[in-house]
Amino acid sequence: MREEHKEPSAGKLNDQPHQEVSMLDNALQSEVESLRSALEEERKKTEEQGKLAEEYLDHLKRLKAEFDNFRKREMLYRQNFVKTANRDLILKILPVLDDMEKALSEGEKGGFGTDPFYQGVELIYRKFLTLLEKEGVRQLLALGQKFDPKYHEAVSTVSLPEREDYEIVEELRKGYLLHDEVMRPAQVVVNRHSEEKMA
Repeated sequence: MREEHKEPSAGKLNDQPHQEVSMLDNALQSEVESLRSALEEERKKTEEQGKLAEEYLDHLKRLKAEFDNFRKREMLYRQNFVKTANRDLILKILPVLDDMEKALSEGEKGGFGTDPFYQGVELIYRKFLTLLEKEGVRQLLALGQKFDPKYHEAVSTVSLPEREDYEIVEELRKGYLLHDEVMRPAQVVVNRHSEEKMA
């Protein structure tokens, strides 16, 4: 008996490739959606990491600024501490310096200017001043200057018509600056042309 061979219909032959294309298209779309989803997730992660990095950077900048300020305050504190400590010590030394000046002045008046002992004391006095200058100490100018209450302390006044009004005509005790700040005002005698009180 002869087996009858049935040919597939033309409609079925045309449907099969179409179904395969459709299946491939669906799979491709699904893959694309999956990739888009993964890409979006990575984008969000990148944004979060970027924000986190910015927060860390801001925090680091604040820490650095705080540390710089702390270092400046600490340096200023140390400088002020050293300055204050030196100031107290120098203030205790100044009366000794005053006594040396008086001794030298009296020795000069007594005609001992060429005496080796006098010259030795004068040399020590000069070394003393040099040492203080290295620590930021300077003597105030007073004699012949115009009186300035910021730098001078008027102990008394005189009236000398040939001298300028408010001119300092005598220095009773030297004044000193420490780093351009008055450490001790000079005690002076001031010339006045009138009887008005000193400012």
